Amino acid sequence: MVSRIGFTIAVFAAFFLNANAQENSNFNFSGNARFAYVSSSGEALEHFEGTSFLRVRVGAFYSINENHGFKARLATTQSSELPEVSFTIQADGGGLDRGSISFDEFYYRFKSEQTEVKAGRFQHYPKVLTNAGRSNFRFMSNNINIHWVDGIYVKRNLNEDWYGEILGEYQPRDHTSYSYRGALNFGNNEHNLASYLGLENRNRDDNNFIQKGFGLFVAPNAYFKSGGYSTYLTVMSRLVYDLPKPDALNGGSFRVAAEIGQNLNTTFEDGTSAVLSLGIHNFAGKHQFMVEFAKTDSDWLTPNVYGPNSDEVEFRYRYFITDDLNIDFRYRIRESRSDFVDTNYNFFARATYSF
Repeated sequence: MVSRIGFTIAVFAAFFLNANAQENSNFNFSGNARFAYVSSSGEALEHFEGTSFLRVRVGAFYSINENHGFKARLATTQSSELPEVSFTIQADGGGLDRGSISFDEFYYRFKSEQTEVKAGRFQHYPKVLTNAGRSNFRFMSNNINIHWVDGIYVKRNLNEDWYGEILGEYQPRDHTSYSYRGALNFGNNEHNLASYLGLENRNRDDNNFIQKGFGLFVAPNAYFKSGGYSTYLTVMSRLVYDLPKPDALNGGSFRVAAEIGQNLNTTFEDGTSAVLSLGIHNFAGKHQFMVEFAKTDSDWLTPNVYGPNSDEVEFRYRYFITDDLNIDFRYRIRESRSDFVDTNYNFFARATYSF
């Protein structure tokens, strides 16, 4: 058990150590603190009785030499509901519960000009270059959540534009480290493996496309269907277009992003995900605006930010006060396709400081 006074002292001590430990060139201390107010309601304008959260993540990377290094980072989310504070190594199931403290990164890294390898506990998801910076595949440690991957990651440059990546993750039955949805519950076996294979290009081409990507996700014997457990198998693709308008947008650009995915182990009409984002990126170097439309079928179960069997629209604004401090606001309307589920209205306001 960890007292709240002890937790507060530990947080301030971590920031103090970061401020005073930079003299050691082998260590690179980093982290972030995020304060968030989150509200969810069945009424469009009833958002005055939400919950406040503070998420803190503090860690350090130690460079052994030019190619080899090790990183460890502690993370916790506290809330105005005052959950019990405790330390754990395992996830609580779907990530880390409020009040729990754990390592969300603890890994060895090898990196050369062509190859990068991570082994241990780390963060990874195919980030789409939008205001939200997420994917319809999954969005790890979104908002004030804490997730991680226990496994191995390999990235290899294939040419000047494209790279390939392979991710293998371990998921224990009762302590999954990410909040997959519904029937993708890894409940059949005590120990489970899943994998992601991706191809990505993040270089701007002559037509102003700044991201092109494809992925395949496989989770054997982890998907509960009628008749028992089966393999969850999905394919996905993403495309981002960015049109610079330096005069009209004071250095900013118009940005359009699209994603589509398909669960191959279900009927076509039940397994599709489609997301379209439209926005203004970095107006005057400080402002980002985005509106996003998402349609998610009942058997697309990998993301925790899109509701299965629902259609939604989301509005976002982000303001960069400094390079290290930004505030952002989100309002989302999620309409279920089921007559028995009410429309949900979700709002958050956040301030994030990174160092």
